[in-house]
Amino acid sequence: MSQKAAAIVLEDLDKNPELLLCAATGSSPKMLYQLLAEEGQKPSSFFQKTRVIPLDEWIGLTTSKGSCHAYIQEQLVVPLQISKDRYFGFNAEAADLDKECERIQKSLQQEGPIDLCILGLGKNGHLGFNEPATELKLHCHVATLAPQSQEHAMIGSAPTKPTKGLTLGIQDILDAKKILLLVSGDGKAEVTKQLLSGSITNDCPATWLWRHSHVECLIEHDIVNTAT
Repeated sequence: MSQKAAAIVLEDLDKNPELLLCAATGSSPKMLYQLLAEEGQKPSSFFQKTRVIPLDEWIGLTTSKGSCHAYIQEQLVVPLQISKDRYFGFNAEAADLDKECERIQKSLQQEGPIDLCILGLGKNGHLGFNEPATELKLHCHVATLAPQSQEHAMIGSAPTKPTKGLTLGIQDILDAKKILLLVSGDGKAEVTKQLLSGSITNDCPATWLWRHSHVECLIEHDIVNTAT
């Protein structure tokens, strides 16, 4: 799955060296990022002009090992030598988080739209921290995390589990020119079945991807067998 995903990313970078990549965190894209890092060590690097914006960030973990910032720095920014002017990260320690959301939204407006958005599928169907809700937020916002998100493996060792996060909104995601959805890991069969049904519901935010014209969805073989 990750090899196929890497081929998709590299093909898009070959067509557009200044590509704006929106990067999710977690276990699903980790091998993809490792494959991109290996490619980045070659003399003819694809990544000299690549731009990166994170999908989301925990509030309260900005400098810790479990933060999305630390993950993306380790997996993408450092190995691909993404310069500071080409990385548009959240500051979850900002004094005014609503203004921080406005800052990120402005960066997205100036740099975007996103050319390629890499997503994972949450066990409850969330995309980033766009959790199941009666009404989904369209743009960058402070999100209240669902109990399942608070138990995410990324923050398993955190002394205090975050209850909120910063995230791009569902419209920001759908405005991306292309979306690459990676589905892997335990406990994803039921939500994958719901996604593949084609029925759009706020109870499973990922189903809104059916409204997008260009989504590449890669699903681990075992999950497909269980979900179908």
